[in-house]
Amino acid sequence: MQSGLNVLLVCDDAANTVELESGLKESGVDQVNTISISDNVLKVVGELAVDLIVLDVEKPTSSLFEQFAVVYEYCPKPVVCFSSERDSKVIAKSVKAGVTAYIVDGKSPERIKPIIEVAMARFNECQAVKKELAQVKHKLSERAVIEKAKGLLIEYKNMSEDQAYQAMRKMAMDQGKKISVIAHEIISVIAGLSEQESA
Repeated sequence: MQSGLNVLLVCDDAANTVELESGLKESGVDQVNTISISDNVLKVVGELAVDLIVLDVEKPTSSLFEQFAVVYEYCPKPVVCFSSERDSKVIAKSVKAGVTAYIVDGKSPERIKPIIEVAMARFNECQAVKKELAQVKHKLSERAVIEKAKGLLIEYKNMSEDQAYQAMRKMAMDQGKKISVIAHEIISVIAGLSEQESA
């Protein structure tokens, strides 16, 4: 596990976190910042350089997971939840809110390091998949824009499909722009011309 990790420990009983804090320190965690579940987690995550969030709660609530869903949306971090709650619905809610590992009754110090290592590896893998998916979606949307612009050039300029694509490609090269940017511009211009014609 990488050393020098900064952990945010969110708990419902600050007096009962000694074992967990000790296990975290033994695992190579550099700093543990402890807050209560009643504190604004999103605000604290925004203020501190947090590498990992550890939840230590007896019975997690929906409102707590709502906060973590916001954290996951805007500043995703690996989250490990230690709890005594075994309800599968609660566990499902935790996963939906971005909890990377949900551990029932397992805070013994020797277990902490492998739990954190697995949680961080799983989180990094999920983030890589999300990034890849976003890139694929972006490429598909760019492709759709290029196809639309090509169709408009074929319709309004009586070009063949190849001529339309080559014209866009030449404009992109001449102007030092991406072909998808040129495609957006063509769509805007032709849409403007169509509005003028129909006015």
